Amino acid sequence: NKIWLSLYFEQLPLESFVRESSTTPVVILEKGRVVLANQTASSLGICRDSNMDAAIALSEKVISFERDKTKELSVLAHLAQWAYQFTPSVSIKAPDSLLLDITGCLKLFNGLYNLKKLIQAKIDELGYTVVLRINKTPLAALYTAYTRAPDNTGDILPSLQKLPIDCLRVEGKIIDSLKRTGIHDLGALLKLPESGLTRRFGVSFTEHLQKLLGKKADPQKFISPKPEFSSEIIFLSDVTNLNSLIFPMKRLLSEFCDFLKSRQLYVDQFTWSLSHRSHPSRSFDVNLSRSDNDTSMFQALTALHLEKIDDVKEIDSLCLSASVFSPADFSSGSLFHDTRLHQQGYNHGDRQRTDKLINMFRARLGPECCFGLSLANDHRPEKAWKRVRLDQMNPGYQGNQSGPRPCYLLESPRRLKTAETLQLLKGPERIDFGWWDPAGKVARDYYIARHNNGALYWIFNCHNQGKWYLHGIFA
Repeated sequence: NKIWLSLYFEQLPLESFVRESSTTPVVILEKGRVVLANQTASSLGICRDSNMDAAIALSEKVISFERDKTKELSVLAHLAQWAYQFTPSVSIKAPDSLLLDITGCLKLFNGLYNLKKLIQAKIDELGYTVVLRINKTPLAALYTAYTRAPDNTGDILPSLQKLPIDCLRVEGKIIDSLKRTGIHDLGALLKLPESGLTRRFGVSFTEHLQKLLGKKADPQKFISPKPEFSSEIIFLSDVTNLNSLIFPMKRLLSEFCDFLKSRQLYVDQFTWSLSHRSHPSRSFDVNLSRSDNDTSMFQALTALHLEKIDDVKEIDSLCLSASVFSPADFSSGSLFHDTRLHQQGYNHGDRQRTDKLINMFRARLGPECCFGLSLANDHRPEKAWKRVRLDQMNPGYQGNQSGPRPCYLLESPRRLKTAETLQLLKGPERIDFGWWDPAGKVARDYYIARHNNGALYWIFNCHNQGKWYLHGIFA
């Protein structure tokens, strides 16, 4: 009763390098022969199995890439993570397909037709060419996509009758043997007795057919729910002006934010890599003061970092990656947005504007220029606070102080010549702490005192010394 959706990326070797249509002829080579060409190259007469000399003879502008199956698998893994937004049951079928169990998510997306339409639209935005097909078993869905046969949500056998046996992902010698006996489609193959097929081709082949028809269980290995993001754009010609990267960066950031929002995630750091085949890769991190998934924020921070790069002369690939995420912290907007109450202080966007300002400072001046303060687990006033990251301002020691503290402490206590001009209002508060730290041991009695001019001071008297010191000033 399951429904499987197969995504067959027929031009994945090419699109792992070039993800959009181009007027430049582009081909993928394997062992010196063309294995795939884009539409422009095909229109010029460059076809499969052509050698590079023949391709150049037809067009001097042709650009070639050597097939990289590792890169194709990486792209397929990225697309599997992307597909996780539709169903958690996503299986990678190398080298060019994904398999989705959509049985439990059809109601969420208002039916099969709407789900397919949504996936197709989003795949088109990413720049990939895909064939989407439905069937009742994993293998049937894959073979239906390979052959572009119609979708099927009914009985499996009628939907497979006319499929050519070339679609079977089995050993080539089995396909050749079947063709020599006059078997050219699955309808004719499935009419043969299983016992005879087993004797001739082995148990694994008949088990394959049983899984195809749903007679035998075909468990799938689904991807891990742990999110990972890595997406790359390769340029057909070298980029020498970094300002030209703004548009492709926006494209990757839009893809990145769609990934975050579909998984309801935030991120506080992501990495850009600028690469060229002749030079070492140049990378830089974009750090945020607080985790977010705001596209406009990411674009602004990326642009600021890009302005500071002056040691990159040429680029032929651009990559965006992130591996550490946190759950999205969704909060409702202001009930009084754009009203008088909103203007009087009921402003839900204050935090967002503050975060944006701090992020701009960090991007332009460096992450160490902005920090937060937090209480430290120490009774000595000069050591009772610490610097923390802005997103860690609340954590830390939150013990109750036995008395009020001034906001302003002197860098080091100042000796008072006389305390007669001060009126002691409150105290003493004894602080005797740091006995294990010879350089930082304190033994003091603190008082709040008023000066003749009305100012409130925080002063202390050292034990057994009779000396008074000014340590802080109240507002």
